Amino acid sequence: MPSPWIRASLLALLGATSGSVLAADYLRTAAIAADLRALQQATRSGGSAGDILGAAAPLGIDMLQVPETPFPPLVIDNVTVAAAPIELVLAQLALQTGANFHVALQQAQAVPQVLMVQSGVADLPALRAAAIAAGLPDAIEHTADGFVAHMPIAVWSEATLIVPHGQTLLLDREQGAFLVAAGTLAGDGGSIAGFGKPNPRLAVYNPFIITALSGEMRFANMRFADLGMGEFAPLTGVTAVQGGFYRRGDAPIIRDSRFDRVGSLALVGTLGGAVARNVFVDSGGPAILLAGATTTRLYNNVTLAGPAAHGIKITAGSSDATLRDNLVDAAGLNGIFIDSGAADITLENNIVSGAKRSGISVASADCIVVTANLLISNAHSGLAIRDSAGLDIRDNRLFANGNAGISITDQPDYAAIAIAANALDGNQVGIRGSTTALLTLENNDFSGQAPRLLDGELVQFSDRFFDVASAGAPTIINGLQLKRTAPLTPSGAQRPISCQFDGDA
Repeated sequence: MPSPWIRASLLALLGATSGSVLAADYLRTAAIAADLRALQQATRSGGSAGDILGAAAPLGIDMLQVPETPFPPLVIDNVTVAAAPIELVLAQLALQTGANFHVALQQAQAVPQVLMVQSGVADLPALRAAAIAAGLPDAIEHTADGFVAHMPIAVWSEATLIVPHGQTLLLDREQGAFLVAAGTLAGDGGSIAGFGKPNPRLAVYNPFIITALSGEMRFANMRFADLGMGEFAPLTGVTAVQGGFYRRGDAPIIRDSRFDRVGSLALVGTLGGAVARNVFVDSGGPAILLAGATTTRLYNNVTLAGPAAHGIKITAGSSDATLRDNLVDAAGLNGIFIDSGAADITLENNIVSGAKRSGISVASADCIVVTANLLISNAHSGLAIRDSAGLDIRDNRLFANGNAGISITDQPDYAAIAIAANALDGNQVGIRGSTTALLTLENNDFSGQAPRLLDGELVQFSDRFFDVASAGAPTIINGLQLKRTAPLTPSGAQRPISCQFDGDA
């Protein structure tokens, strides 16, 4: 006579594999996939984040209130410029970023000088007029396409450059132009893009934008295109850098803007940034990159990353980040990737689909809340966790992923993961575990996942899921643990060994 858990298992499998249930599950998944294809087409066709996510409302996306961008008054006044040695600017950047990029940037320059905006508030016509008055008539050219910068522009600490509605700044690739601000860089309704022929002195060169030193970045309703070179900030596209020996400016705010063929929008060492209602198409690197950033809010963004890119990456000890109601589709790598000592990250109500690796991947990062997300049709796992502790995984929908709905591997011995009230349906396997630590599973819906509910070392615990005597109680698995001490973050600090979530005693 079969034991009670075997009888319960058979009943569950028979019920879950009935033709009507499978048909309903397949039709639902196919309908979601069709909706996502339509959203992807709208994204590529130039739709705004508001329009795209409004159409995604039936899939669970909500439109959120986000901070409005405070802009300095556009009063053109006291604009002074001068030519300055490029070594001056690059040396200051290197002090803050620690990057060894100045040699390559100098190689790309037609003339080893920058157009230094020394003071005042300038838009593009005022910048060109000031350059002419300073004896630099070839620095900024006014064409039918916009204002073309034929040399790098540096906005110094007492100056402001604004790109308002209807104005376009084109950075000349052939001449080695880029835009760096130690003062205020703002834009509302304008455009900034890379432009022109390849650089003859440095083939990989492409223009980029940086706010650094004590610089501030505030952008709304902008269009950015063809920016970024290399794989590492601060040259990867549009980058806000804060920290080091320099006074922090106001938190960067980037909203309601579009990024086409931009390597990354990167926040490096920032405090309190907000990235909201932006659209990213064909990013060369992570569409959004947080590196050592603290207290960041990513709301209502739409990303279609490139074939060799993560949709969103959070790394280098970033902490206190909240990602809510974002659509991350068709990433060439992971949809959302969290690694390298990142901690206290909340992922809520996001849709992550079509990634060529996993929907969400967490590696050597701790204290992560993953709640109410839709992870669908990703090539590897819906959610992949490796060497990470303190995860609260609940109320997610994990559908039709090519590997596991949830994969847990190589856990430290102090790790604890709670998996509750998730719906797993049509994945290759429901939950796969290898070298797991303490798992608590409660009220997860496997009705669309049968017959492959568990895989890896978790198979030996299958009886606990189907024990009639303990029906309704949490299933606690104290798995095969790695006996080692807590590793260090990139900064040398110990990773946390406990996390405090809302509702904890």
